Amino acid sequence: MATTEHTINDAVAALLRETRRAWRTTDVVSSENTGMLVGSNKRPDILILEASVSPVVIETEVVPAITVESEAIARLGETVRTNGRLILSSIAVRLPDRLKKRSGAALQKELASARDLELALYTGSTSNSSARWPKSGWLIGGLADLSLLAQSATVPPDIIEQAANQLVEGVSGAAGLLGEIARAHPGAMKAICKELHQHEDEQTRRMAATILANAFVFHESLAREPAQLSQVLSVEELRGAGTLTKASVLLEWRKILDVNYWPIFDIARRILEIIPTSDTKLLIQQLTATADKLVENRLMRSHDLTGAVFQKLIADRKFLAAYYTTPASAALLVGLAITPEQPLNNGQWTSAEKVTSIRVGDLACGTGTLLSTAYQRIGQLHELAGGDSEAIHPDMMANALVGCDVLPAAAHLTASMLSGAHPAVKYKRSCIMTVPLGRQEGGGVALGSLDLLDPQKKLDITAISAKAAGALGETDADTWTEIPNATFDVVIMNPPFTRSTGHEAKKKGVSQPMFAAFSSTKSDQKLMAKAAKRLTDGTSAHGNAGEASFFLVLADRKVKSDGMLALVMPLSLMSGEAWEASRALLAKNYSDLVLISIAGASPEDMSFSADTGMGECLVIGCKTRKGSSRATLVVLKERPAYPLLGATAAKQIRRLIETGGLRQLEDGPIGGAQLYFGNDVIGQAIDAPISPSSVWNPSRIADFSLAQSAYQMGSKHRIWFPAMREAQAISLPIATVKTLGEIGPYHADINFKSSDGGIRGPFVISDVQPKSAPTYPVLWKHDATRETNLTFDAESEAQPRPPKNAKEKATIEYKVAAIWATASHCHFNQNFQFNSQPTAMQFTKRRTIGGRAWLGIKLEKVEQEKALVVWGNTTFGLLQHWYHANKQQSGRGNIGRTALGDLPVLDVTAITANQLKAAVRIFEDMKGQSLLPFHELDKDPTRQKLDERFALEVLGVPAAFVQPGGPLDLMRMKLAQEPSIRGGKATDANDEDNEEDEE
Repeated sequence: MATTEHTINDAVAALLRETRRAWRTTDVVSSENTGMLVGSNKRPDILILEASVSPVVIETEVVPAITVESEAIARLGETVRTNGRLILSSIAVRLPDRLKKRSGAALQKELASARDLELALYTGSTSNSSARWPKSGWLIGGLADLSLLAQSATVPPDIIEQAANQLVEGVSGAAGLLGEIARAHPGAMKAICKELHQHEDEQTRRMAATILANAFVFHESLAREPAQLSQVLSVEELRGAGTLTKASVLLEWRKILDVNYWPIFDIARRILEIIPTSDTKLLIQQLTATADKLVENRLMRSHDLTGAVFQKLIADRKFLAAYYTTPASAALLVGLAITPEQPLNNGQWTSAEKVTSIRVGDLACGTGTLLSTAYQRIGQLHELAGGDSEAIHPDMMANALVGCDVLPAAAHLTASMLSGAHPAVKYKRSCIMTVPLGRQEGGGVALGSLDLLDPQKKLDITAISAKAAGALGETDADTWTEIPNATFDVVIMNPPFTRSTGHEAKKKGVSQPMFAAFSSTKSDQKLMAKAAKRLTDGTSAHGNAGEASFFLVLADRKVKSDGMLALVMPLSLMSGEAWEASRALLAKNYSDLVLISIAGASPEDMSFSADTGMGECLVIGCKTRKGSSRATLVVLKERPAYPLLGATAAKQIRRLIETGGLRQLEDGPIGGAQLYFGNDVIGQAIDAPISPSSVWNPSRIADFSLAQSAYQMGSKHRIWFPAMREAQAISLPIATVKTLGEIGPYHADINFKSSDGGIRGPFVISDVQPKSAPTYPVLWKHDATRETNLTFDAESEAQPRPPKNAKEKATIEYKVAAIWATASHCHFNQNFQFNSQPTAMQFTKRRTIGGRAWLGIKLEKVEQEKALVVWGNTTFGLLQHWYHANKQQSGRGNIGRTALGDLPVLDVTAITANQLKAAVRIFEDMKGQSLLPFHELDKDPTRQKLDERFALEVLGVPAAFVQPGGPLDLMRMKLAQEPSIRGGKATDANDEDNEEDEE
C-alpha cells in the first residue's frame, strides 16, 4: 500500500523540527492538525508557530501536485485559532513520487537525502492579493532548503517594507521635534551631539531619534519577560497608568540595564536624560506609537528592518561614503563565504566548541547588516546540524563577532541587531567597537579602522582607544589586542569608497575627501593623509583607487590562512588602472575567487549597496598560498531584490563550481551557465582566466557570448561571433595600442599645477576663440553634438604658462616641447558615454594634443592613424572598447592611459598596402557622415555602411558575414541591448564629474 500524504507530512514535520532549536517542540511545528484555523475545519498540512514572528503554513502534495498551489494560496489571510495571528506566508511543496513507496525509517532517510523537492513561497494578507516567489517555476532543494525558506517566510518582505516606512515616518517626526528642542535648548542638543560624536544637523537628529526608537522597540518586546525582566513595565502599562513620562521611561530602562542590553539602552538613556523634561512628552508619544506598530508586526529580530531604516534616515554620506548593503546583497555575499559544505575554522557545524571559535570581522560595520547576516547564517548552519544557536550566543557575542565603525550610533545599532538575534539571552561583553577618527586629545590623529594597518603602533597616530559595546556596559578596548592579524575565519565588509585624489577633492570642495568626515580641518586632513600614506607604503593601496583599496589591504592582513574574504567593492577593482596592485594581491593570495557584478542599466541597479549610483562588485575568495590564475565571474541581470533571491543565487553558484558545470570564457560564443530563480534567468556564470595587468571580465556584461567573442578577437586574433561555427572564424592581425605607437600624455601632465606652486603641466587650457588659429590645439572636453563624425577639430587650446623666473622658464619650455611632440591626428575617447556619444576614436586635420577627454595615439604614418580611427568606430572596434572599459558608471566606459596601451586593436602596421589604402579610402569617403550614438548602432545606417565596407574591403570577409541577419548584424543587435551600453537614461555628455581619475 502506498504511503499516504498524511504520513509523509508527519515525517516532514519531524525532520523540520530538528533543523531549528526553536522548532524542537511539537507545539511549534505541527502537522495534520484540525481546528487550527479560525472559521475553518480544514487542516494545514504543516503549521509553524514560532514566537515573535509570523506563522507559516506548508502545503505538500506528491507530483503532479495539481492542487498544492491553490491550497497554499487559500491559507493566506486566515487566522490561527490559538494565538489570533494572521497567516502572511505559505509554502507549496511538490514531493517526488518515490516517497509514496517508503515508510517508517526508510521514508525519513529518503526525505532527509532528497534534493529534488520543488518549493514556492506565497506572501500576502489575502488569497486574492498574493505574491509568488519565484514568479513562475520552482526552487529546487532539500529539507534544509525548506527549513531556511520557512525561516525567511516568518518575516515577509512586504511587512519589512511597511515597517520600514512606519519607522521612517516616526523617526522623521521625532527628529523634527528634536529640531524644535535644539532651537529652544541649544545646550541640550550640543550635549546630544557630543554623545554621538557628531555636529548638529538633520543627520544627527535623525540618528538620535533612531536610537531612541530602537530602544522603545526593544522595551516593548522585553517587558514582562521571565526572571529579572518580569518587573519591567510595558509601554502600554505606563500609558494606561498615565505615567508615560521621561522619569518613568528612564526608570524602566534602568531596570533593563541592570539585567542586560547595554548596547541598546545606555546611549538611548543618555540621550533621553539630556532632553529637557518639559519637551519630552510629544517625543515619547511619537516614538512609542511607532514602536507599537513595529512590535505588532513581530519584527524585533529582523536585521532587514534596522538596516533598511538606518539607510533611509542617514542623509549626509558625502564624506563617509559608507553605503548600506541591502539585505539581499548581504545574503548573496554571506551565502558564498559561509557554506554548509566547508565549515569554517576546520571544524564541524555540529560542534558548539568549533562554532564559537569562529571569528567573523567587519571593520567598517555600519549598521551591521553584513555581520548580522553572517551571524544568522552561522546560527542556521549550526542548528541544521543539530546545534543550539541560543546556547552559544554569549560566546559568539564575546569573541566571534567583531565589528568597528567610526560612528558611535552605527556601532551601537550593530550591537543591537546582534543582541536581537536572541534578545532574552544575557552576555557579558561584545567586540563591536567605536573607533576614533580625526584629531585626538594629545595632538595626534586617528584613522578609524585603518589605524589597524600599523603593526607596531609606532607611528604618530593616537592609539585606538575604542569603545566596545558590551551587554553590561561600554568599556575601553585595545583594538590591536581584539583584532590581531591573521586571526579571522571570515572578513566581510562594504568599506567606504572615497578617493584621496585632487580630482575628488575638487569635486567635493575639500582638501582630502577621504578624511573630511566629522568636520576635520584642512590641517587635520593633511595629517591623516600623511599617516595613511606611511601606513600603506609598499602595499597594494592606491590613492586613485580610494579608501576601499586601503580596506582591502587591511582585510587581507586580518584574514587567516584558509579563511574567507568577502567584500563589496567598487566595480573599478575589476578593471580600473589604479586597482592593478589590488588585483595582483587577490590573484596571489586567494583561491576559488568569485567576482559578481550587475549588468543593470540604471545607477540604482548597478550596485549591491543602496544609493551609491555606481557599479559595484562582490569579491569572495579563500586565502591560500596557491593563489588563482582563474576565477568564477558572475553577472546578474539586476540587484537581488530580496534575501531569498540572493541566497538562491549563492547556492546555484556554489553548485556550478562544485559540479564543474561552468563554461569557460575560451569556449567560443556560446554564453555562460545560466542562473535561475524559478523559471526566470537572473544571471550567468563563467570560468575565466585572470591576470592582474588586465581587466577581469566579464564585468557588467549581460550576454556572455559577447564576452567570448571579444576574447576570441583580442586573444586568439580571430572573428568568431555568435551563430558562427569555429570553422567559419576569420583570422585578422591584432596588436595592442602600445606596440603600434605612442600614447599621449596624462591630462595632469598637460595643465596641472600643485598647491605649492610646482609645475607638473606646462600649459593653461582655454577655449579656442572664434576666427583664430591656436598654436597648440588640444581636445580637452566632450560635446556630443559636434562629435558625430570621424573628424572634427579641437575645441580648446593649450597656452604655455607665464614663468616666474629663468629656472621655471626653462622647465616650461622643455615640457611644452615634450608635450607637443606627442601631438597626433588620431585620438581615443577615454570617457565614452555610450548612450549619447557616437565616436570612439576621431581624427583632427591638424596635429592636436590629446587632453582630458581624448587621448592621443601617434603612429608612424598618418594613413595608419586614419585606418585606426575607422577600425575604432566599427562594430569590431566598439566591441573591444566596451569589453575592456571600466563600466562603473551608467552608460559609460572609461579606459585610462595605461589601460589604453593594452587595448587590442587591428594591427594597422601589419595589414597589406592595399588593405591600408582601402581603409584610408573608406575614411575619406565617410569622414563627414554623421553617426548615431553607440547604443543605437543597430539602427544606424552610417555605422552599418562603415561596418560593411571595412569588413569587405579591408578584412576581406565572406559576403554572407555582412548580410542582414548575418553574424555582424546580430553582433550589432546584441550590443545595442546591453544594459551597460544603453544606461538608464541619456546623461549629459559634458558631465565628466564621474570620470576615473587614474594614471
